[in-house]
Amino acid sequence: MTFAEFHNALRILISIDRHELEAAGVLKANDHNAWGEFRRDPFRWLIRADDTDAPKIWAIIERRQRR
Repeated sequence: MTFAEFHNALRILISIDRHELEAAGVLKANDHNAWGEFRRDPFRWLIRADDTDAPKIWAIIERRQRR
């Protein structure tokens, strides 16, 4: 991964929408607390995510990466 790819991935992480996390099965629909925790600090949220949710978020990031 290049610096540009990493930097872009961080930008993507902070722009992920709630509906994307719900569709990926990371958040339950209408879980306002979980969404608030993600929005407050998506970087820390990803670092602390379990082995099931972290790859789902990475997949969202990968879909948006420039190729």
